[in-house]
Amino acid sequence: MPGDLVGKTDQVIRDALGKIIYQDYEDGEEPLAVETYCCDNCGKEFLVEPVIQYKVKKQVEELDFSDQSVSLLDD
Repeated sequence: MPGDLVGKTDQVIRDALGKIIYQDYEDGEEPLAVETYCCDNCGKEFLVEPVIQYKVKKQVEELDFSDQSVSLLDD
């Protein structure tokens, strides 16, 4: 279940730049690395171990509104 994967935080402490430096979870609500699940079809239990993967791409310059100008020249 999604809630089991991320847990339920009780307290999050961030630095001046917004980076998380400490987080505490409610009792019994810590994120789980491995979960058991009972199959809806056969009724047997199996282990579920999530693998999280993030893909990051650079935003195209035309959609970056932090600058007032955009270069019209190709790189």
